[in-house]
Amino acid sequence: MKIIHISDLHFGMHNPAIINPFLENLAALKPDEIIISGDLTQRARHEQYQLLQLFLKQLPAPVLIVPGNHDIPLYNVFSRFYNPFKRYNQYISSQLNANFYNEEVNILGVNSVTPYKIKDGALAHQTLNQIKNHFSSTSGQLNILFFHHNLNYFSGMHHPLNDATEFISYLKDSPIHIVCTGHLHYATVKFISKNQGSCALLHAGSLCCLRTKDQMNSFYLIDSNNLKCTIEWRVFNMTSFSSYQTYSLDFTI
Repeated sequence: MKIIHISDLHFGMHNPAIINPFLENLAALKPDEIIISGDLTQRARHEQYQLLQLFLKQLPAPVLIVPGNHDIPLYNVFSRFYNPFKRYNQYISSQLNANFYNEEVNILGVNSVTPYKIKDGALAHQTLNQIKNHFSSTSGQLNILFFHHNLNYFSGMHHPLNDATEFISYLKDSPIHIVCTGHLHYATVKFISKNQGSCALLHAGSLCCLRTKDQMNSFYLIDSNNLKCTIEWRVFNMTSFSSYQTYSLDFTI
């Protein structure tokens, strides 16, 4: 099963020249699902969400989406605090979470956006309970969790998930195999040792934003065969996307 992970599109501050090469790459890859881990727009404006909708309609597979901190109003304080997800709900979904389940994979996306913080994120206690409940009855599937904010702190960068101690403690005992995030526009793959096996942390770069910290627009391809999978980091090279690095993972060990 092929799953695409993209993040931080920032429609309104995106590079339009990237869109068609990305769609062409998807046509060749033939994904089964697409995960988008937030920051769909630059400032949550109507016209930016409308551009996003046009993009989503062109995707060749079902899409699972959660919001990022840029997907709620920044300058309209009343809207930010009293109805922050109004436009997200209007244009994307009435729900802030997303999930997909079959005999091969079990995917859950949750909201990490905290309207009272400008950039920081958090997993509310209720959200953490939802994660625990969702993955409590899995049976042999590849378990994937995704949300917007980066779990790790990277030197010289900022705004990881606030107070992630409880979540990381749970993660080490959990059946989760892969966590997909974004936020920093800095792509990297890390691993957390668990009491049994390990968990891969996929911090996605930006697919098409004009601002990148790693100087690359990119996405991940997760190609799974039950609990064995490859993770391919694909990078835009001015005209097309090509393979940059590949990881082979075996979660049966």
